Order: sequence, then structure tokens, then C-alpha cells
Amino acid sequence: MLAGRLGCTPDEAFSHLSQISQRSNMKVAEVAAGLLGIAAPIPEPASGPSDEDGFRPERYVTARRGTTPPRGEATPPLVSLLPEEITARYHLACAALSAAADPSELAEVAWSEGLRHIGVTAVLLAVLEPDGAVRLVGTHGLPKGLASAWQRVPGTLKVAFLSAVVSGRPLWIDRKGAAELGYELLGEGDLRACIPLRDRDRTFGVASIIWAEGELPEPGIRAYVSAVAEACGRRLSQLLQDGQGAPVASPAAHWVEAILETLPGSFALLAPVRDSAGEIVDFRFDRCSPAAVDAGGRRADEFCGRRLLDLYPHVTGTGVFDGYLHALRNGEPFQLPPTPMSVPTAQGEVLTVVSMRAARFGDGLLVNWQFHDAERRLTSHLERLQRAAEAGWAEWDLVQGQVTWSAEAYRILQRDPGRGPIKLGSLPRYVAPEDSATLTAAIQRLTGAQEPLDLTVRLNRGGTPSVIRLVADPVVANSGRVVAVHATIRLVSGGVS
Repeated sequence: MLAGRLGCTPDEAFSHLSQISQRSNMKVAEVAAGLLGIAAPIPEPASGPSDEDGFRPERYVTARRGTTPPRGEATPPLVSLLPEEITARYHLACAALSAAADPSELAEVAWSEGLRHIGVTAVLLAVLEPDGAVRLVGTHGLPKGLASAWQRVPGTLKVAFLSAVVSGRPLWIDRKGAAELGYELLGEGDLRACIPLRDRDRTFGVASIIWAEGELPEPGIRAYVSAVAEACGRRLSQLLQDGQGAPVASPAAHWVEAILETLPGSFALLAPVRDSAGEIVDFRFDRCSPAAVDAGGRRADEFCGRRLLDLYPHVTGTGVFDGYLHALRNGEPFQLPPTPMSVPTAQGEVLTVVSMRAARFGDGLLVNWQFHDAERRLTSHLERLQRAAEAGWAEWDLVQGQVTWSAEAYRILQRDPGRGPIKLGSLPRYVAPEDSATLTAAIQRLTGAQEPLDLTVRLNRGGTPSVIRLVADPVVANSGRVVAVHATIRLVSGGVS
């Protein structure tokens, strides 16, 4: 029809149809149906039932035409509707939902135009917050006091719709089943559906749809309810992004970019990738900090949007992938200490030392990684230089009481590393008795008068006499107080000169 009216090729007509679809935020099939004046088929929800249990309008029952149930009563079951009427009802509901001005109106329209005819008594819409909690943004049929009390539900509670957000799969449950699983149900009603709301393949919220009574519905009804919830999600996502209506918390992915822009180093927000059963099979680099770089030298714009296992298949054998899964499912941060890894890159295998941290952020993971290769090389160089020069270093933190010695300092001072370093004031006990008083006085001038120390003293430890040179400098705070001492210890000779 478009090709005939516009005088163009079918491919050009389809391109025109796609542009209308994008501008109107409607699916191509819905736009085409509107142009032809017919009802388009109801789409299969992204997380809906299988094809063999798809939407079957003839299974539906609804209120008798022309009757209105009394307030507070569930809609009584009625005669079956024709498939055309069911599809028309769905598209009328979608049209009404697309005009909702705020989340509260969206919940009310979802009930009145799409769900009340199948006995639904309440609709709750909530968005996911970065810490894993969900915030109610729109309700219909829920007492105001109850909605206020449950305005924000922490991610630590075992609430039915929280489970649907974490798993990414719809949850259909009755009150008996919820009690058996230990779930708490928000509001009255014996039956409810908790449908995850998605935006660009990521979960950003949940719709909880409640029936006052009844049994778990057939797959056809579940498909229809999921389709209406998906339409709610599309409109709610628009309201959140456009800032229309009442102020609500935006999904983490929509504003985390502002945080990532301020973070130095390599940070990324990973979004879970699920299979048809809802299981997490991979993660996608959804947002990245501008300075992010991987072991192969690729910058953020080169791996952002790509999958973790496509780029780094080795993480499945290092515990990293399992750590990410645990962090997302249980909310416990994952930490990998500096660990040597062989990373495949376009230039071949690269040996690197990397540390990682990951914490749940909304429905994904906020991840930070650091490469310690320069630090490792510097440490290795210093160790070799210390051995060649027979020198070590020591640091005394006089405020915290912490003492740190290098490995070579332990060897020169002939102390077992397992016993740890000693305090600065105890150092005179390590030298020969005739040098002890000299070292004690030098340390007092170092910490009191802030005089640097440069002294050669004799050791007599373990029956092996030796001579060392001790050079130490005070670290002075703004208050004028000595807060630390940094020293170098060098072996002058193995015997007394």
C-alpha cells in the first residue's frame, strides 16, 4: 500500500515504515496494522511462554458485555471473546498506556484498559535502584497507607517481586506457594504475577499484577498479561528517561554514565546476558569509564557493548565469572587480589597481573580492574638492586604503630621474617653493647630534634659479627611532629672493622 501511494520500491516503503515506528515508539507490526485499519497480533513477550503455549484468545474469559462489577468485587467470568476482540483490546490498551502522563496513571490505565477484564484487582509498578532495592513509582488498587509503607523495598528482603528482578524471569505465585518459599507478598490478594520490566535487554523494574482470588492461570493468560506488562515497561522507561510526570528514581544504567565519567582508571557496568530459561550465560560491557583499558591495550569504545566471554574466555577458569555470578545473585562484593593471568589478545597471549572488584549495581555489576605489571616490575627491580647492593629499607609509622621492613632488611639484621619487624626504640638491642648508647641517643635526636641519622654500628647476632650503616630521615607533619621514620640499612662488611 505504501509503495503504491508513495510511488517507491517495497524496500523504500519498508524504510519509511521503520521511520514511523521509531518516531512513534511503536513496533513495525503495530504501525502497519494501524495504517491498514486492522488489529495486529499480540507480540510474544521477551520472557513469555514457549510457542506451544503461546497466547490463545479463545481460552480467555471476561466480564459479561455491558455489565460492570460492584466496587471491590472481582470481575465475574463470562462468555468467550473473539480473537479479534482480544487483539483489539490489547492494542487499545497499548494506545492508552502510551498516553499515560506519569507512573501512577500508567498503573491505573494498565488495570482499567488491559487487565480488569480478567479479574485483576491491583497493579504495582516499581523501578530498580543501584543498591538492589526497588522503589514503587505507580500503584492502583493498593491502599495508600500500604503503598507509602512499602515505598522502598530493600534488596535484602525476601519479597516476591524482588525475586523476579534478580532472576530476570516472571514469577507467578499464590499465597500458599509464597508461604512455602518464605516470600512476603505486598498487599491483599491470593494470586499475583511479578513481571520484570526491560529496556534494551536489561531489567530496570517490575510490574506486580494482583488477583483477589483464583488459581494460577493458563499459559495463554500469562502470555497476555506479560504482553500488557511489557507495554507498561516501554512507557515507564520513556517516563523515567524523559523526566515526565512525578519525579522518580531512574534505572541505574541511565545515570551511571555521570558517575563513570568522574572515575579514574578502568570501571565498567556489566549487564547480565540470559538464555531463554533466564539463566545468566554471559555479561555485556554496558557502560565504561573513559579511561578504561584492557590487557590487550583496547580502549573503552573498542569493548563497550561487547560480551565478556567473547573477549576474555579465560575468566571461566580463573574464578572471575563465578565470582561475578555470586556477587549479582547474593549481593556480596567479589574481590580478586593481584593475580597472574595469561590473557589472549590479538597480538597473542599476554602475561599480566590483575586485581578486580565487583559489586551489584542495579540489575548489573559495577566492576573495577587494575593491572599491576608496572608495580610488579618495579618491585622485582628493587629486590634485585637490594640484593646486589646488600641494602634494605625500613619504615616506622609512629602514629599507627605499624612497622614495615623489606626482605633484605630482615637478612641484614639477621631476624626471622616470621617474627615480624621490631619497633624503632628496640633497635639498639640489636647492636653490640658498646654501640647501643650511641644508637639510642641518635634515635632520640631523630624523633625529638628531627635530626637525620647516619650511623655505622656493629651487630653481633647469631654469633656472626657484622657492620651496618643505618641512614634514617624523619617524616614531619604540618603540626611539626615527627610522624614516621624512613630508613635504609646497608651491610658494610661481614666482620668488625
